[in-house]
Amino acid sequence: MKTILVPTDFSATAKNSGIYAAHLAKYIGAKKIVLYNAYSMPLATEMSWAILQTEELQKASEANLDDFKTMMASFAGPEIELTSISDFGFFQERVAEVVKDHKIDLIVMGITGGGKLEEVLIGSNTTHIVNHVDVPVLIVPPDASFKEPHRVGWACDYKEVMHTTPAEAIKMALRQLNAKLIVVHNDPNPKAFDPDLFHNNVVVGELFARLVPEFVQVSHEKFSDAIDEFVKTHHIDMLLVVPKKHNWLDSLFHRSHTKMLAFHSHVPLLCFRAIG
Repeated sequence: MKTILVPTDFSATAKNSGIYAAHLAKYIGAKKIVLYNAYSMPLATEMSWAILQTEELQKASEANLDDFKTMMASFAGPEIELTSISDFGFFQERVAEVVKDHKIDLIVMGITGGGKLEEVLIGSNTTHIVNHVDVPVLIVPPDASFKEPHRVGWACDYKEVMHTTPAEAIKMALRQLNAKLIVVHNDPNPKAFDPDLFHNNVVVGELFARLVPEFVQVSHEKFSDAIDEFVKTHHIDMLLVVPKKHNWLDSLFHRSHTKMLAFHSHVPLLCFRAIG
């Protein structure tokens, strides 16, 4: 992960995710951070007015990016190159092309938005990004501060794990993070001995053999309660997910379920696109 993309709407949450990205970049030895803001033409009945408004949006975007870059430089230091992109268009539609054109290895973004150039980075935007780019997406809760991610928890459902897990990408990321993998599975009705669970643990163990993963089972009716207990009890620094369905990840980003993602606003979520 040498080049990190930081989308920004210039909100406090976006600034916080940028600061997190700067610290992370230094920790993993990344060389470049690309700051990205997308703006679009406002709705207007007269073309001349729309053009004028678009020009003002472009100027505001570029000026805010300059300020954002200055702020980021104090955290990134001289060893990390900072560049910025002010882009006409919708972020959802442009992100895959930006990732390809600028050889992005990781996207770091926040989960709420605000400000004059608001581009809300939650809900459909976030799920679209995770499901349409081939690089991992790290989602930073609003109040999270950087902590070396030595313990990464994987919330695994064990469904078609061999066929859907981007194992090589995950292993590469964990090596760069210098992190231990802890695999958690929630079963509301656990058995004294579950042969299927035993088999799945063996499969995942072989898939990530060199990482020597640790396995944890929790038991809660609600997924959020299970993960919350896991994060607290096992001192998880970052949570890893491989969402296989749009609606599963959508539920995490629903405004009423922010706690499910933020886990008391300190645990970032590392998302990998499922295979297939």
